[in-house]
Amino acid sequence: MRLVVLAYVLVGCCLGDVYLQGPRGSNNRLNEQGRERNNGNRLFDSQNNNRGGYNQGNLYYYTGSTLTLEWTNQHSCGNVNNHCELVFQYMCGDMVRDGTTTNTIPERLSKCDKYECNTDMEYGMHEDWDYYQECDHRVRNKGLYTADQKMKEHATSTRQNNNANRRGYECAEERDYYPYWHPTPWRDIVVFTNDVKRCDYYQAESQNVINKGYCQYPENYLRYKYIEGISVDLANNKEDCEQEVSHGGKAVKPTWIETGSHNVPAPECLPSPWSRDNHHGNNMDGFMNSYNWTIPEDWVEEKCVIRLRYNITAGELPDGGFDPAINASLNAEKDDAPTGIEIADIYGLDKEEAVARGYQFQQDPVLHIFKFNEGDAEIKLEININTNQFGRTFEDRSHVFEIRKRPDDISASAKIHNLNVRGKRGNIVQTYPGVEYDFQPNRLEANEGDYVHIQWTGADSNPQNNAGQGRAGTDRNNMLVLRERTWDNGFVEDAHGCFACNYPEVWTKNTSPNFLGLAREDIMALAFLTPTQNWGDMDELDDAGTYFDLGLRKLTTSGIWRYLCTRNNNFTNRSQKGEIRVISA
Repeated sequence: MRLVVLAYVLVGCCLGDVYLQGPRGSNNRLNEQGRERNNGNRLFDSQNNNRGGYNQGNLYYYTGSTLTLEWTNQHSCGNVNNHCELVFQYMCGDMVRDGTTTNTIPERLSKCDKYECNTDMEYGMHEDWDYYQECDHRVRNKGLYTADQKMKEHATSTRQNNNANRRGYECAEERDYYPYWHPTPWRDIVVFTNDVKRCDYYQAESQNVINKGYCQYPENYLRYKYIEGISVDLANNKEDCEQEVSHGGKAVKPTWIETGSHNVPAPECLPSPWSRDNHHGNNMDGFMNSYNWTIPEDWVEEKCVIRLRYNITAGELPDGGFDPAINASLNAEKDDAPTGIEIADIYGLDKEEAVARGYQFQQDPVLHIFKFNEGDAEIKLEININTNQFGRTFEDRSHVFEIRKRPDDISASAKIHNLNVRGKRGNIVQTYPGVEYDFQPNRLEANEGDYVHIQWTGADSNPQNNAGQGRAGTDRNNMLVLRERTWDNGFVEDAHGCFACNYPEVWTKNTSPNFLGLAREDIMALAFLTPTQNWGDMDELDDAGTYFDLGLRKLTTSGIWRYLCTRNNNFTNRSQKGEIRVISA
């Protein structure tokens, strides 16, 4: 079989979870009432801590609107401590769904309703059954560097997932390598990289703009083989694809097809934003790392998800693993044997001395640190290297969201800003590696004449003993402009509301606070969530719902507004405040 050697093999360090904080990242959660998720294999392979993720909550966004993507990654990016890539993508489909159970969707069709897993709405599903079956039977790329791992034959087996464990219907090979060489349902949004010289390659090889090749077999070939219990190996390259196979008692020849380009612009490619090691927190600017995504104007779908992949690579690997010389030729000959990656030059050693002192790239090498001359004390240190993780991809995905066509009466040139809420009920320890409540984005800057879409969601299934106001286990939010500052702070600022204050602005019988120039009815709705609830116990919003949608509102008044959520602003424990700046036209 011809070996296919790809230029980029994602390999990296052994620690580093990633979490999508806004929109709400699931980390494979659905509606669990415990702090840990029930099933880390439900939809995808996150490699993340079980404590991460937010319970289900669904929103919609208008075409052409700006959606702020926010995330935290543990093991640094944008600095010299490792090579790092962050890849944002999205996919949509009629059968994409969150599901109603935390169980993993079955592989065996007999376990699904009407013998069809793609349409069994009980189970969450992103990629579908047919996509997974093609991956599970397609011969893996044997030109890839896999260190000393015992590999299986198909594309569900990778260096990081050598046992071919299944998570949802995700294809492990596609997950672990970017850009992938076969068609996928994912559209690229943006790629962040420590080395912007790679950008031309990423953009040119993105499926947004280029077809990908696959071997097309006769219709229902794979389903027929699956039902009959016949094992097959699907070709992963043109040469092998053109060999005859048996189907229905006849010899047929598959066809190599180049297809699948999404025919949309190439993803933006940017330098990786800075973050430090062992830390899920803000960047050097004091805010969470973020990217403003403009949702495509021509993409209207009811069921979509966003995916974030975090690829980190060890400094011992030449060019961060991008060097095409890092391929199958460097794989170890057996378990726990040294790989062919040379690290002697890094330490100024010749090859013979490097071998003698253990300076080889392998599983948990033992190094002779100080033995220089005969008779020296023999001091050894073992280095913690796991070859299936010293080079690793982490992932998070959103819950399902909808993309709606912008209203006909709003010009295609008008800018729409999404203003949402991130976080969940609890204190900083209880929510970690999620976050406490905040507005998303926390600082929004818009121009007079733009539109803002204020909308949020949450869950009623948070842990019952998590700290917070109002009914236990519930997420609730509102928005009121803060009161004006009444003391001299040494400078003049034309702003409504002060961050140091914790009371909302005063209302009177006939007037309401100036908040973005909104009508009194809108300000009432933001405060009390009317008309989406039927009153009741509302001092802490208990009888309101988790979801609120003000709809689109035009920003007609310039100024600075600072606002808060009255329920979740506990001063010594948490502060849910935000700011909107509307620039004069």
